[in-house]
Amino acid sequence: MFLYIGKVKKLYSILSACLLIFLTYSCMSTVKITSVVEKDREGDFLLKWEVSPDQEGSIDIYSSLTDSSLTSFTPVATSRIADQVLRVNPTGSGLREYFILRTAGVQSGVVANRVIEMNNIKNFRDVGGYFTTDNRQMKWGEIYRSGNLSNATLYDQERIRRLKIKTVIDFRSERTAGKYPILLHPSIRKIALPLAPMDAGKLDEQMKDEHFDRSDAIRYVQEEYINLVENHKTQFAEMFDLLANDSNYPVLLSGSLGKDGVGIATYFILYAIGVPQSTIEQDYMLSNQHIDPAKAEIDARNLSESMQEAVTAMLSVNRAYLNYVVDYIKQQYGSVDNYLEKELRVTSGKRNLLRKFLLYPF
Repeated sequence: MFLYIGKVKKLYSILSACLLIFLTYSCMSTVKITSVVEKDREGDFLLKWEVSPDQEGSIDIYSSLTDSSLTSFTPVATSRIADQVLRVNPTGSGLREYFILRTAGVQSGVVANRVIEMNNIKNFRDVGGYFTTDNRQMKWGEIYRSGNLSNATLYDQERIRRLKIKTVIDFRSERTAGKYPILLHPSIRKIALPLAPMDAGKLDEQMKDEHFDRSDAIRYVQEEYINLVENHKTQFAEMFDLLANDSNYPVLLSGSLGKDGVGIATYFILYAIGVPQSTIEQDYMLSNQHIDPAKAEIDARNLSESMQEAVTAMLSVNRAYLNYVVDYIKQQYGSVDNYLEKELRVTSGKRNLLRKFLLYPF
């Protein structure tokens, strides 16, 4: 009897220890660090973070001038978790720097500044850093997106050179590209894949209709997005062929404003490597933070209020635009996956190549 009770107590102790280990591991594994990096006006990196659930204690900051390996990251600072922000002086040129945050046995993904400030190039940003549905992270510095490059200053051109961009895919219409050639170093390969989305000429045509208002503009943009995916499959397929060759990276996707054709192209790329829809939408919507309709090359001062609202709608991005074309693709082709594979030749093998080139191995 006593022997049986002893065995029960021993078994209970073992189970309790196992439960304690499980609970400890579960608590650690549920801790999540979310962080972003911005550049302030002084050129310093502004590192912001949130730790959930709420934690007390400190958080360690590591930095590196390269993100090729975790071993390249060295400690630069320790801060209180509750501070949630830290200004870090650049250790290199100040153009790019990569950070990792660690606390409670958990580390963040690699974080870097998404927006690359330029003098005359709008909406220039890195597409990297996002996580896939299977928790792999997209590499920074492999795919960039931007607006018009034809007004690039020498300062802009030098920054693009320092980003080591090898290939520019120009989605502007043939008319626009012919009138405003790209000004970049001749060593950078320039590939024209004209999508002919909304340009200044099309906007001028719509503005001649005095009854054209915001709701008309939204429908017009939505139909233009359908035109993109139906009548420019060859261009998107060629883009994926270029991305399936690792010698073309880093790649810059460029358009007039970098929001419509570039936005759809970026959607397809992120979707193909497994980034969730909600994250892709967030990236798409970022264009509104970097495009000012009031500074567009359209004189809207003499337009009616309703027409000004219409112009603003056409020069902005809207979830209704993206969701409309995604729903269209699903209705016409069954799924986005079917469209990518059957219409754009993005096979499972090509998707695996993209994941190999664009996702961190760690």
